[in-house]
Amino acid sequence: MEITQLSLSRPDEWPYVRQQCRDFFRRYGNKRLTLTGVQRLSSLTYEQLKKPGTSIIAATVRGDVGSIPIGMCYAEDYGESACLIAVHPLYRSRGIGSSLIRSQLSRLGRLRCKVAADHIASLKICFQAGLQATEIELGPTGKPTLVLNGVMGAPSSSFRCDV
Repeated sequence: MEITQLSLSRPDEWPYVRQQCRDFFRRYGNKRLTLTGVQRLSSLTYEQLKKPGTSIIAATVRGDVGSIPIGMCYAEDYGESACLIAVHPLYRSRGIGSSLIRSQLSRLGRLRCKVAADHIASLKICFQAGLQATEIELGPTGKPTLVLNGVMGAPSSSFRCDV
């Protein structure tokens, strides 16, 4: 498996690549990704893609016809505007999601994600990547949502709570 940042040789490639990314998130996001996040990706321009704090990275494996995406992570404005992650079902539970988040965090220097409190798999990915829950708020569907933040080089704090 290889994790790489999306790179284009020409701006006119972006509409096709953007569609491929959006299709990947829709297909493998298990209908758990926010509509706002998917819409932001759908309307992302090439110029916005090049802004600091915006990045799309993919985990790929080699196939007969070249690299095949098995996971993808999109962050816009360091995750403040959007943070999406999806992994192909055949490749889940292998640490790919947390590797994508760590790679994104390393690339951007900081990252913020919002995850519904009942989405245990996504929370696990974020915690394993070193993100920490800093707030709780109501998400777009009215569910409690954790706001998770990470800063490159910041020590992960751990605590113990005996109840």
